[in-house]
This record gives sequence, structure tokens and C-alpha cells, in this order.
Amino acid sequence: KSTLIKVLGGIHQPDAGSIFINDEKVNIRGVNEARKYGIGIIHQEIVLVPYLTVAQNIFLGHEPVHAGIVDSKTINARAQEMVAKLGLDIDVTTPLEKLTRAQQQMVEIVKASSFNVKILVMDEPTSSLSDEEVEKLFETIEKLKKQNVSIIYISHKMEEILRISDEVTVMRDGAWVATEPAAEMTMERIIKRMVGRELT
Repeated sequence: KSTLIKVLGGIHQPDAGSIFINDEKVNIRGVNEARKYGIGIIHQEIVLVPYLTVAQNIFLGHEPVHAGIVDSKTINARAQEMVAKLGLDIDVTTPLEKLTRAQQQMVEIVKASSFNVKILVMDEPTSSLSDEEVEKLFETIEKLKKQNVSIIYISHKMEEILRISDEVTVMRDGAWVATEPAAEMTMERIIKRMVGRELT
């Protein structure tokens, strides 16, 4: 799954196989090209800058500039709009390090959305969240889905997968095993696909 994420994000080039987006074969040659195709990655580890504000983190690397000076007022206003669009209660002028882990993850999602994201890959997003924080994340995922964002949700937590997925894909030893509608899957069926045999 780590290699798959890196290939989709333009960090690695595939040795074999093809990537299709909207039935069109694409060649993702770098991170900027992945963004061009609307692919955003939420990594397992937070990759934001703790001493910058929420707004500065969201626009890091593509800050609006006016007369050669970074336009902080525009950054703050646009970031607050983006945060509100996902129904999040976060002050964008707050330094990132003052937020909870879950809030920082939400900022990662907003940052990915700032690139007009169409496909959002989430790698084990609930690994260090409380139950309440997981619920907030799931609410955000539902809002993104209503905005026609496709979510690739990577997790070993079966109950989460069955709860929020439309389709489930199982990989084993770096290879695709099966893709089936989540409504037809059970915990036992997923585990059988994962290990390659019935468990007694």
C-alpha cells in the first residue's frame, strides 16, 4: 500500500501496470502532475509545519502574492472559507502545534482540497484518533463525497471499512486480490481474502 500511495502521488514511477482516471490512461511523473490530476494524499504521519498557522500551512508553496509580498489577509480569508466549507470549527490564524492531532489531520484534508482535489488517498487516518475524532473524520468524508471527491481509504480496521466504503479492494503481498461492493462483504470474507484461506 505504501508503494501504491507513492505511485499515485508521483513520488515513485511504476515498474508495470497502468493508472486510469475517468477511463483515461495517465502517466504521473511527479508530485505536481499528481496535483494536476486532482490527487491528494493524507499520509499516516502529519507532514505540516507546526510553527506556521493553519492558513500558512494550507497555502504553503502556493501563497497569493501582491506587489511582491505574501498577501496574508487573502490567505486567512480563503483558508477560513475552505475550513468552513467542510464544517470545521478551526481558527486559521492559530499555530498548527496548538491543535489536536485530529484537527491537524483535518487541516491536511483542507490543504489537499485547496488543489481542487478529485481523488483523496487517506492512509490509516484513524490510527491515533479517539472515537469522537473518528466520527468527525467520517462526517468530513461524507461531505467530501457529496462534493464528488473520490476517497481511497486505506485501513486495517475492518469495521471502519465496512461502515464507510462503497467498494472494498483487498491486496495481499503487494498484489490485487479482489474488489467487491462493501454491501456484499463481511468481516470473515475480507479476512479470507487477506490471508488467502479460511481461518478456523
